Amino acid sequence: MIRRTRATLVHVLWLLLALPFGASLAAPADSADDGADDAPTPTWSFEGTLGAYSDYVWRGVTQTDGKPAAQLDVALTHSSGFFAGMWLSNVDFGEDDGVNIEVDPYIGWSGELAENGTELEVTLTRVSFPGTKSGYDYDYTELEGKLSLPQHFYVGLAYSPDIFHLGAHGIYYNVGGEWPLGESGFAVKAQAGHYDLKKAAGDSYNDYLLGVSREFGPIKAELTWSDTGSYGEQLGENLDDIEHAGSRVVLSVVWSF
Repeated sequence: MIRRTRATLVHVLWLLLALPFGASLAAPADSADDGADDAPTPTWSFEGTLGAYSDYVWRGVTQTDGKPAAQLDVALTHSSGFFAGMWLSNVDFGEDDGVNIEVDPYIGWSGELAENGTELEVTLTRVSFPGTKSGYDYDYTELEGKLSLPQHFYVGLAYSPDIFHLGAHGIYYNVGGEWPLGESGFAVKAQAGHYDLKKAAGDSYNDYLLGVSREFGPIKAELTWSDTGSYGEQLGENLDDIEHAGSRVVLSVVWSF
């Protein structure tokens, strides 16, 4: 009992003597932590995706003649919401036009409009096809806006003053959504669109899409079905062949970095 009491008293005296020094030593560590918490968010960030697709289908129409595609998207984003990037994919329009790649530089802005999660994204893209032979010119500029709403819905509008370099405008409307299935990693999506090409190609058409996806960390696998409606002969003559439209199933695997 005496030995334990003496040991306890010694420990108490040592703690009392060490307390001022311990407090002074702890202060810089706390200050360091506060500094870390107050560290500014990086002004610029770099991100991108690399994907493999069984078919490159855009607005209901294949852009690779039903063949696989590899796609790369890289972007530099500012903390204010402004971004700039480049999107690339192989293409095949089934023509002897010399085109085998699509290169789309873009700039834009995205940000939250309301505390309920409503967001707006506006993108200006120059769609280009290097290597085209004389007599072929598909390049065009498009301004696209996407409004993301609560409950995972969105609406979009895209406008080109000279779509596919045909000398007239094209307007694309779409509405859809993507919904996660709890915490399973699975999600389902649906979209419907209408492409007004009457001025440029003499007609318009609708497109539809349904899909299911599964995330594996930075990897996302997706299976989609798409179809078109009212894609008639006039569009087949002025744009892609009719067989490039219609029902299609696409499997894709995309890595985000």
